[in-house]
Amino acid sequence: MEGREHMVRNEIAVLKRVSSGHPNIVTLHDYFETSHNLYLCFDLCTGGELFDRICAKGNYYEADAASLIRTIFKAVKYIHDSGIVHRDLKPENLLFRTPAEDADIMIADFGLSRIMEEEKLNQLTEICGTPGYMAPEIFKKTGHGKPVDVWAMGVITYFLLAGYTPFDRDSQQQEMEAIIAGDYKFEPEEYWQNVSETAKDFVRTCLDVDPSTRPTAAVALQHKWLASEEPHFVPREDGGPADLLPNVMKAFNAKKLWRKATSTIKAVNRMTILAHADNSLAQMRDDLNKYKEESARVRRRAVKVINDISVKEHNDLSSKMAHISLDEKVAGG
Repeated sequence: MEGREHMVRNEIAVLKRVSSGHPNIVTLHDYFETSHNLYLCFDLCTGGELFDRICAKGNYYEADAASLIRTIFKAVKYIHDSGIVHRDLKPENLLFRTPAEDADIMIADFGLSRIMEEEKLNQLTEICGTPGYMAPEIFKKTGHGKPVDVWAMGVITYFLLAGYTPFDRDSQQQEMEAIIAGDYKFEPEEYWQNVSETAKDFVRTCLDVDPSTRPTAAVALQHKWLASEEPHFVPREDGGPADLLPNVMKAFNAKKLWRKATSTIKAVNRMTILAHADNSLAQMRDDLNKYKEESARVRRRAVKVINDISVKEHNDLSSKMAHISLDEKVAGG
C-alpha cells in the first residue's frame, strides 16, 4: 500500500459521509488495518458493469438510458449535497448490485473523490480522472469542483445513447484539445437518427465548457429529458420507440476492433524494430548464455543494447502513431 495510503484513507473518509445513505452508492461495511495493509469491505456487486448489462439486453430504448441517467444523477446529487465531488464517474465505475432485472445500479470507486468545503468549491487543481471523461477545467488547472461530475455525466449519457464517447480521438493530446474546446458532434448520423433532440439538448447542457454555467446535479434532474413523465424518443413507422441497441453495439464493437488493430500495429512495429536492430534481443540473450562466465563487459554491452532498443522503439512508435494513418502503417508492414 506504500504510496497509496493517503488515497485509501481519503476514500474511507468520503465513504463515511455517503455510505449507507443512498441505495445507489456502494456501501463501505467495515475496514481494518494490519502492519502492512488496509482492508476495505464493500458491497459484493455481482450484476456486472453498466455497458455489459446493456449489451446483454434483448433491446434498449432511449427511455432506458434516461431512466439510468436519472437514477445515477440522483445519487450524484446526494454525493454533492454531502459536500463531496467524485471526480471519476465513468461506466466502469457504475455497477449493478445483483444480476436481477430490477437490481440497483451503484456508484463505486471513490478513490479520487474529495470532501470540499462550500467556500472552496473550485480549489482542486491537480489533474486526475479518466481522460475521456475529464472536464475542461481539470486539464486547464483553473480550479475544479462538483461541476466536473456533471460534465462526466454528459459524457456517460452520450456514450449510452451512441456506444462511443464524444471526444474520442487518435491521441490523448487530440482528445484533451477537443475537450477543452468542447469540440464534439452528434455524428455519424446513423448512430443518432433514432435519438431525440431532447436527449441531445440534455447532453449539450451537461457538456458546457464553462463550469460556472454548467448545471448542478439538481438542475440537471429538472431537464425535460429526465423530468418528463412521458418518454422522449424518435418513433418507428409503427409509432413505437426505436431500439438503440443495434447501433450502440455496432459503434462499441467497431471502436473495440480499432483499438485491437492499433495494438496489433504497435506489436508489429516492435517486432520490426527488434528484427532490424544492430544486435537483437535474441542475439544478446544467446550471447549472455554463451559467455555468462566471462567478464562483466559483455553483460554491460547487452544491457546497453537493450536500453538503446527500448529508446529507439519508443521514439519510432510515438512518431508513427502521431503522423501515420492506420492504412499507411498496414501497407508499410
